[in-house]
Amino acid sequence: MRMHVGAAVSGYEAGRFDLWRDSAEADLAKARELAALLELRAQDPDQAAARASYLDALGVGPGSRVLDVGCGSGAVTRDVARRVRPMGQVVGLDPSPAFLTVARELIEREGLSGSVELRLGDVRALPFSESEFDVALAITTLAHTPGAERAIPELVRVVRPGGRVGIFDLDGDGVILAHPDRLLTRRIVAASSDHLIVNGWLARRLPALLAEAGLQAIGVRAFTPVERDPAGFYAKLAERRAAVAVQAGVISGDEQRRWLEGLHAEQAAGRFLGGQTHLFVWGTRPE
Repeated sequence: MRMHVGAAVSGYEAGRFDLWRDSAEADLAKARELAALLELRAQDPDQAAARASYLDALGVGPGSRVLDVGCGSGAVTRDVARRVRPMGQVVGLDPSPAFLTVARELIEREGLSGSVELRLGDVRALPFSESEFDVALAITTLAHTPGAERAIPELVRVVRPGGRVGIFDLDGDGVILAHPDRLLTRRIVAASSDHLIVNGWLARRLPALLAEAGLQAIGVRAFTPVERDPAGFYAKLAERRAAVAVQAGVISGDEQRRWLEGLHAEQAAGRFLGGQTHLFVWGTRPE
């Protein structure tokens, strides 16, 4: 779902603190830790509503054969499995054997094994023949993948003529955080866009990249999941953003402590609000 960073931005290594860049080598304990974050995010009502919307837009339904690349813990894979059964199938692909172990456990727990196949592989060189799928999905995967542009022709290749490719990914600068210190918050958000994500602006290029790969009827929708839970995914990510800003040398340790005090005060007062804009971009392979 997330691989190795290799891009450079303004003289530094972009995404060098990306949580997902080394997931292919993660042991089972680390995979479980990261999977817990993915599952926490997936449970948010706004995230669930976004999934329903983009799967509807792609026409995922009974009998569909779907590829879900960078499947991670399998949150999206399981939703697709519920839609395509009893005759359809979803193939979840990930570069991490440990993540596939976690995904398999969750799929079996929910009784969905009959509709799911899990495969080890790289989204930039898919281990499938041409035209194998009705739909290919990449959900919050490509922004964490160096050389992600190479993945898009691969996604197009493996869907049938008339099939659809859909990519849902975050915009690195499109962060919502309620905090009293606007200037420091902006510095932390910019640092996380550059250092916490391999390519925080990839989503903005997706319509052009899908068109260059030959897709037609390209659509774009924006989704901005938000939450108020002080123990939720975006609250946890806010603390990670501040830590990365220190690691990158963008803010000082004293500024981090001051910012976290402000964040915790907002949370204690019930004023926390966090979220992030995502773009869903999709298109159809010509007949």
